[in-house]
Amino acid sequence: MKLIKLFSAAMVATTMGAAAIVATPELTADAKAQKSLKTYPKALRRTWYHYEKNDNGKFTYSKLTFTATKLTGTWAGWGTTKSEKFKSILHQYNPAKKLQKGKENWAFAYKSGKSTRWGIWNTSKRFMGSKQALESYKVVTAKVDGKKVKVLHAKNLSSLPVDEPYYYTSKKLTKQTNPKGDNYGNGYGWN
Repeated sequence: MKLIKLFSAAMVATTMGAAAIVATPELTADAKAQKSLKTYPKALRRTWYHYEKNDNGKFTYSKLTFTATKLTGTWAGWGTTKSEKFKSILHQYNPAKKLQKGKENWAFAYKSGKSTRWGIWNTSKRFMGSKQALESYKVVTAKVDGKKVKVLHAKNLSSLPVDEPYYYTSKKLTKQTNPKGDNYGNGYGWN
């Protein structure tokens, strides 16, 4: 009887140990996968320009500037009658650690395929995941007058499919590709 109990205890311990060994790598991988980015991808780091009409019917330029850990910008397009500036500082979020209390300009970002998903820092862990991001940025290549150019495809995730502006590497290029000020859809500004 003691031998059966001892054997049963050994089997349970061995089974539990094997289950822990099998589960540990996946849990570790998941925890690593959920960490947000420490820096923005190098492809995004530069100043990007967008050209369109604002609510007063005036043609305006908007811009986004990415550095390794900052995103600054000026929005002057639809929904505005004058320029609106913003600045955010990227902080890495790690769900395995205690959530730091953010400041108003703190942000988080996740890699999602070829896109970078961006969001505003929150005080609740449930709002700090990739699925709660507000915007998505992806650099693509397009041809303009036979030359390859980089285009920043921005998506406002809460208003899809409507709000998808495109940004270019210079004011001249953004105006050239979008002379009518209508910069949405799949044409990257030209039709």
